[in-house]
Amino acid sequence: MDKPGKTHSSDSERLVSWWIKWEDLNWPNAGNLDRIRRHADRVAASSASAAIVFGTHFRWDWLPFFEILHDYLAAVADELHRRGVKLYDHHSVNLVHRYDTREEMRNVILHSQPHLPFSPSREAAATWRYHGSLLNDWRMIDTTTLEPLYFPQYTAEGFCHRNPDFIAAYCEYVKKLIADTAIDGLSTDDTKHYMHFRSCACPVCRAALRERAGIDLPPASDAEFWGNWDNPAWRTWIDLRFESTAIFQKAVREVLPEGFPMMSCGSNSAGPNAPSSGSDAVHFLAGCNVQHLELCGNTPPYKHDPVTWNRPIISHFVNASYDASAAEKVGARCISVGFGFVEATANIIWAVNKSMGAGCWFSTLKGRLGIPDAELAKLPDDAAPPTRAFTFEKKHPELFGSALIRQVGVFFSRETRDHTLFGSLTDGHSSDFSRTVQLVAGAGISAGTVLEMPENPDEYPLLLLPGVARLTDAELGKLRSFAAAGGKVLVNGPSGLPEAHSPWRLPDRPAQPFWQFKPGTAEVGAGVMEWKSAKVAAPDLAGAAWREVAPGIWYHPARLPDPEVAAGLLDLTRRFMRKLPVELGGTTGYLTSVHKAGRGYVVHLLAKDYDTDIDRRLDEMRTHRTRVNLITRVEPLDVSRTVTVTTALPVAVHTPFNDAGASVERSGDAVRIDLPEKCPYVIIRLGE
Repeated sequence: MDKPGKTHSSDSERLVSWWIKWEDLNWPNAGNLDRIRRHADRVAASSASAAIVFGTHFRWDWLPFFEILHDYLAAVADELHRRGVKLYDHHSVNLVHRYDTREEMRNVILHSQPHLPFSPSREAAATWRYHGSLLNDWRMIDTTTLEPLYFPQYTAEGFCHRNPDFIAAYCEYVKKLIADTAIDGLSTDDTKHYMHFRSCACPVCRAALRERAGIDLPPASDAEFWGNWDNPAWRTWIDLRFESTAIFQKAVREVLPEGFPMMSCGSNSAGPNAPSSGSDAVHFLAGCNVQHLELCGNTPPYKHDPVTWNRPIISHFVNASYDASAAEKVGARCISVGFGFVEATANIIWAVNKSMGAGCWFSTLKGRLGIPDAELAKLPDDAAPPTRAFTFEKKHPELFGSALIRQVGVFFSRETRDHTLFGSLTDGHSSDFSRTVQLVAGAGISAGTVLEMPENPDEYPLLLLPGVARLTDAELGKLRSFAAAGGKVLVNGPSGLPEAHSPWRLPDRPAQPFWQFKPGTAEVGAGVMEWKSAKVAAPDLAGAAWREVAPGIWYHPARLPDPEVAAGLLDLTRRFMRKLPVELGGTTGYLTSVHKAGRGYVVHLLAKDYDTDIDRRLDEMRTHRTRVNLITRVEPLDVSRTVTVTTALPVAVHTPFNDAGASVERSGDAVRIDLPEKCPYVIIRLGE
């Protein structure tokens, strides 16, 4: 029997950004109202279900102008509602722009145009109050200097999201925002530690450590605390960072109307920076009922610019798998935002989301391009590029909203990530997890992330444990119960499983000073410590092989990308995984996902790799180069032209972005599908 994963996706969610620009805040006037109405027409024509605010992002900087801003948002909401479209607000709950020199001011205006970076002087900011508190009293404190923390990457300061006065004030603001504007949803962004372990040493955070661990926060020079994963107080400090996000998001949820859509920003809960940033979908979902994943940078990637962010498509599946697992536990739905400028990129961003079983938010990011406003005005607005994809989805609801069938579970060990040095290294547990998911998915096998150790194989017949260096006693007990109940387990690399007799000896603290930054990172605010890039010395693995170390449990001490480990892992995975109810062939070059839909199935084939090109004329005009490129051409690389399916069910094939369509030939249960040339995305429906 096939076992689909739970589905809490929101495939009907089709969002586009509603950008607020400087001229929009010349409000109210008839010209701006007319502009709102024309833009609302375009949003409705795109088949979007909602628009989401982008701009006035550092919301507290607009405190003196809340009435103007809210009245503008109310007008936008009213016009969209008249057209059957919702409006979500999206803003930073705690970051505020602060600059001391004209050079800093110019930098933030040029590089943070998406925020509309309007900022008070420090003298004015020192007097600002809300809900009975001075805003400056909410600020995060730098653990190394004990002064207000500065965020060079944003030219900003930030408020501590554990501070009860700040939480109370923000909740009052949210109630006012909803009452004033009639918005339909909210994104509460930036409840994370962007400066990593340099935040936060405010009195509230220090008191939390004192209460939980019984110690005062030590000075940054104390190597027995900072970066010492053998010290339980240090592990408690990490736990408190995650907990702060949960406390904040839960408090906001309590002042919202029942069922009100709420999300927050996150780009990679499974990454090694999570312990230092305190960012994890599990903790966002303490209050959020929508899990939001940001597809940072270019989607698909542009491989010829070393400055912009260009992650392979498959990496988004890794991050989305973690988010989906966290969302399923609390009954939340998933959505992700991707950035592009033309239909070609919007198509792929939408297809990535549909393959992952998520709703799609498409956004341009024109303020990051650094080209003249006159040229920006000639580019399509946010509603135009996704129109083809959104209209297709609206026309074919039967193809979406189904449950992804998962054949194997990959265990992500938060115990390893949060409570060991290996978990915080760039080449540590997160890397092992990501490589494993990518290896399995690249082989056409559907993998789901497992965040809590199961006791029986009902959901997953096979578990993979890559680089799980630390297991709690409870996790060990459940793992042994899982194997005793007939489940199979594949373990490799550093392992906390006693039966493995792992030869790895992992350090508890960095070899070099914890606070040693890479050259230049203190200035750009990356907060990446030198120790994070350290490699763990491998033991002698001569003669190592996969072996059954306990009934149902296999172990290999090597890590991916070791080719012997990879080959054996795939062989054993194919042997023990849940078999798909659909036999597919000829899917070379595609990522495959199979969804259960009623009595049938929906197969999504998304090209893995692409050849992309940019608008070179505009690229030469750029005054700064960050995050994205203006990609104008997208073509899939090395994809199969013929796919086969073995099924007795009726077959219907959709190629949403190719006008030529596909041809289908059947001979008994053998179905041959010939695809059009350069086909990036295929949806195959099996059954009525």
